[in-house]
Amino acid sequence: MPTVIALVSTKGGVGKTTIAANIAGILAAYGMRVCVIDADIQPSLSKYYPIEERAPRGLTAVVTQGGSVSEDCISRTAIPNLSVVCSDATPDGLLQSWLKDREDRLMILRRAVRSPAMQAFNAIIIDTQGATGELQRTAAMAADVMVSPIKPDVLSANEFSTGTMAMLDELNRLADFGEAFRSGDLYALINAQERNNNARGVTEYIRRSFAGHRKVKVLNTIIPSAAAYTSAATAQIPVHEYDRRSRGQNSAWQTMHHLAWELFPELAEIYVDDIEGDDAKEVAV
Repeated sequence: MPTVIALVSTKGGVGKTTIAANIAGILAAYGMRVCVIDADIQPSLSKYYPIEERAPRGLTAVVTQGGSVSEDCISRTAIPNLSVVCSDATPDGLLQSWLKDREDRLMILRRAVRSPAMQAFNAIIIDTQGATGELQRTAAMAADVMVSPIKPDVLSANEFSTGTMAMLDELNRLADFGEAFRSGDLYALINAQERNNNARGVTEYIRRSFAGHRKVKVLNTIIPSAAAYTSAATAQIPVHEYDRRSRGQNSAWQTMHHLAWELFPELAEIYVDDIEGDDAKEVAV
């Protein structure tokens, strides 16, 4: 079974798509076979990397087929080892409405990530919209782990504590019906931290607030505010690749490695430059 990570937040503009794309990019560089699912009605992730071979169908077919993923739903990007189920959902919310009428709506993407066509992948990364909706809920229920970016400002911290946590609580109320209805754990990721005392203070407040929480872990990795992330997105390459020459403590190269190590402890202390040929295949397995 592939490891499934969903990027979730009830607040828009916190960096979910950028983080999803760059997690996928560095895992692919390790030699892992990665598929990203763009479950956002604004298909930013579908456009993040160049598409070399576009599939005729995408997210709409996956959802309306009840979570069945066929090969003609999976596009191949120009990044080696990285594929994508593109979002073709329309902004009018028809797909969300279709899901809302389904009794099995929470299980749709869980079925999708377990489809035979998805078993070729080692990791599946799901991006979601920045608001509560059926697509985000079904993505959360499909995930082994949810990653929720938080910008270290008061508004973002409050939205995480109220909106995102409320969504998690709502999902887990269904756990009485069995483990199949229990979501994965939630990892909070400090993102775009500015280099000032206020941002550092909010970060420490977030850490204190969730210390010892049963379902929430604040990751040790902190993603600093840096131009490299925007520049890499413009160049349509993973940020660790864009920032390869910069090996400083807060460089995007180091940061993305540390994030990969936290999410996949078996990669700890291994850099993508250390992986070649058969070693890459061994990591993927």
